Amino acid sequence: MLTGFIIAIALVLGGLAVMRFGIFQIRKFKKGETRVTKKVSEQIAFLIFFVIILGLIIYSINDFLF
Repeated sequence: MLTGFIIAIALVLGGLAVMRFGIFQIRKFKKGETRVTKKVSEQIAFLIFFVIILGLIIYSINDFLF
């Protein structure tokens, strides 16, 4: 029980850290400090990464509630 709780907290904190990193990237993009590349491989990698993070956040919230 305690192990599951620790894992769930780690997943939530990891998700929050990734969201914070994303906020920094959005701020840099708005200031024009980052360059936008339209390579398909980079977009697919970002999509996979985003889906994994969303899945981990949903899994950890589900674990807390049920």
